[in-house]
Amino acid sequence: NSQSSLQAASPAFETARLFSILGVGVDILMAFAYVLIFISALSIFIALYNSLKERRYDLAIMRSMGASRLKLVFTILLEGMVLTILGSLFGLLLGHGVLALMTSLVEETQKAGVTALVFYTEEWILLAGSLLLGLLCAIIPALQAYRTDISKVLAGN
Repeated sequence: NSQSSLQAASPAFETARLFSILGVGVDILMAFAYVLIFISALSIFIALYNSLKERRYDLAIMRSMGASRLKLVFTILLEGMVLTILGSLFGLLLGHGVLALMTSLVEETQKAGVTALVFYTEEWILLAGSLLLGLLCAIIPALQAYRTDISKVLAGN
């Protein structure tokens, strides 16, 4: 350091310092992701619960026509899972689309080798997790559909 215009640096120290600086940003992004997951779970639950309340009469008619309680439960659970998987697939496609747009517009992303055509195994884990999340959110509305008293619902409408 004292004999030239260059400065010596320890790669291990500089790498550790870089990761400590970036670590805060990664932690903030992870916290934001968890908040988004919670909000999406809550919105799925609210959508399914409101759907159940609006279709209560239709479900009672289905029961009176011979549909079993378990068939109603299966229908509500399937609706929750389909709603969730379609939303997750749309989100993944939208994310890859934005990344493709960004790589075509920003030259630095092309130099870094970022591409929207790469699908990681974590994305499959994300889809499986969202499917499980949709199933969990649909349990309470499905149980309410199971407990619905046909005579009270039909007499009320």
